[in-house]
Amino acid sequence: MKLKNFVLAFIFLSFAAVINAQAQFDVTGSIGGRVLTIGGRGIRRANVSVMNLTTLETQTRVTNDFGYFKFNNLPILDLYLVTVGSKSYFFTNSNQLVQFTATEHNTIFTSDN
Repeated sequence: MKLKNFVLAFIFLSFAAVINAQAQFDVTGSIGGRVLTIGGRGIRRANVSVMNLTTLETQTRVTNDFGYFKFNNLPILDLYLVTVGSKSYFFTNSNQLVQFTATEHNTIFTSDN
């Protein structure tokens, strides 16, 4: 009887672990934000990259005419490195680490010039 209970408990816990792991991968969110001049205007055509530091997958976006960018369908709870670059603007703080637990995270980069 004890062996039967042990086997049932083991099966139940294994099944619960699989469901929990699957649920973690199914929950996604987005990292978005804006790239600004020191005067607060949006910088268009700036390159923004996000690297998932768990999987090392990298995605790149180009900001729109108002400096906005967005990366969708990113697994939450992972750690991301968000990087900005521009031919016309310099950024002392061109990298930001992001670990979000909600479904959306906003990031602002401001140029030095």
